[in-house]
Amino acid sequence: MKSGKFWLAVIAGGFVLNVLDFLLHGLILQNAYYAKLTDVFNQGGSPAPFIIGDFVVAFVYAWVYDKVYGSFGGGLNGGSMFGLYAGVLTSFPTWLFMHLVIQGFPYDLAWIWTLNGIVWSVILGAVLGTIYKKK
Repeated sequence: MKSGKFWLAVIAGGFVLNVLDFLLHGLILQNAYYAKLTDVFNQGGSPAPFIIGDFVVAFVYAWVYDKVYGSFGGGLNGGSMFGLYAGVLTSFPTWLFMHLVIQGFPYDLAWIWTLNGIVWSVILGAVLGTIYKKK
């Protein structure tokens, strides 16, 4: 059974990810998505899967962080470093491949998503590290 700190980190991480995603994808990039990629993005989709998905991501990151904690340590620095490694692992070159495999997927958007994924992971790692400190 996971500790209370683990579950608090998952909830806090999921909340932070939802705020970050709403700001970037829901406000900043929304017009760019629908202006350039009207055939690719579903404009009438429900946000529920994305909200739940961010909590699932926070759970997976916290679970992995728990397993590799000894390599990174706790606190802001340890969590951020974990987030950097995890972000590079999951975002690069994943989003750059989208440009190669989806016709019309903008190369600049692929880089925006790559860099966003890394920053997003560093922030999530910082949240996890700050909350989920082992004694």
